[in-house]
Amino acid sequence: MKRNKIVLIGSGFVGSAFAHAVVAKGLVDELAIIDIDEDKAKADVWDLNHATPFGDKFVDVHLGSYSDCSDADIVVICASAKLDKGDTRLKLLEDNVNIFVPMIQKVIAHGFDGYFVLPSNPVDIMSYVIKRVSQFPKNKIIGSGTSLDTARFEFFLSRTFDVAPQNVYAPVIGEHGDSQVAVWSHAQIAGEPVLDLLNKGVDQTTFKQSIASQTTQVGYDIYVRKGTTNFGISLSLVRIVEAILFNKNVIMNVSSYLEGEYGLNDLYIGTPTVINGNGADRVIELKLEEDELTRFKQSSHIILEHQQRADALIESILNK
Repeated sequence: MKRNKIVLIGSGFVGSAFAHAVVAKGLVDELAIIDIDEDKAKADVWDLNHATPFGDKFVDVHLGSYSDCSDADIVVICASAKLDKGDTRLKLLEDNVNIFVPMIQKVIAHGFDGYFVLPSNPVDIMSYVIKRVSQFPKNKIIGSGTSLDTARFEFFLSRTFDVAPQNVYAPVIGEHGDSQVAVWSHAQIAGEPVLDLLNKGVDQTTFKQSIASQTTQVGYDIYVRKGTTNFGISLSLVRIVEAILFNKNVIMNVSSYLEGEYGLNDLYIGTPTVINGNGADRVIELKLEEDELTRFKQSSHIILEHQQRADALIESILNK
């Protein structure tokens, strides 16, 4: 019988929350944890082992090494430099490229041939970094993208209309960052456009600006208060991993590599994507209103600008 195995690299706030969800759901047979702070990783392994009797299925959780990547189905990378309060996610670029390049080289050197899943910021660009260093096909690298932003957008709309968040469809696309685009033209509840459901007298422009602003800003608000966002993003990672392991054909707004969609090429960006046993199987290109497409392309230009910086950094590291 085939055993499912995940290697988790980085057992900080996000990594440990993800690991806990994996154990609670009994998602895989084996979970190997790698962290530069080995004592912290050991403590997480022990703590998670004590949670296994309460899980849906036993998970063999153990301290890992890069050799564990040789037979892993998925490597989930939660390793990241620290984001200082007040900084944007793009500020992490240089530090995380310096972390990722040798790390990906080690993973590949040990024979890994599975799927990379990551939330590390700036996630669109770090997804590109993995593709560039690993030379893996695009379907094998999935960044969390705007999956969490979409969840936030749907949550705020669910509160407004007093329905469960699961019954709201409201995608956010573009950069996981300040230039993200809330796609109002596709926001629906029970098949009805959200804006058509507003009470008479509510100014649509003001409403849209308020909800979109909350969606973009709330991650920073959480970070200022507790130094991380970890619960929502960890469950987004679980959803991605489940879709790959169990061929679920779910649609999520993740960082996917574009090859002509929306008239864009050679970048990872948040967009609806079918995820199944083939990884990021195909991008769904939304039909956008003119202003949404303009903002989406502006978001892509920001990513491409920083991607050029990443390329230069990668070259300097590889040529040392």
